[in-house]
Amino acid sequence: MADFLREVNALVQKRGNLHPDDPAIQLMWHDLVNFLKSNEESAIAFLEQSKETELYWLCEIFEDLSAEFQSQAFIHCLLELQKKYPDLDMEQDIEYAIQSIEE
Repeated sequence: MADFLREVNALVQKRGNLHPDDPAIQLMWHDLVNFLKSNEESAIAFLEQSKETELYWLCEIFEDLSAEFQSQAFIHCLLELQKKYPDLDMEQDIEYAIQSIEE
C-alpha cells in the first residue's frame, strides 16, 4: 500500500505542476486512471485520505474512474468526499458514477 500511495502522490504532484494549457495533461490523466484502476480498494483508500488540493486535480479523472470501477464503493467514496470538501462541487461526478452502474 505504501508503494501505491507514493506512486499516486508522485503522479498527482506532476499533474499539479503542469501548466493548464499543457498537452501533457491528457497523458497524465491516462497515467493516473491506469494506475488507480489497477486496485480499486487502494484507490478508494487513497482518495479518502487525500487533501482537498490533491482531490482538486483528481476530480478531473473521476468520470473515467467511474467507468472503470462501476461500483457502489466508488460512489460512496465520492459522496463522502463531497461532504468532506463541499467546495469541490462533485455533483456531476457522482451522477456519472451512478449512471455508469445503471448502464
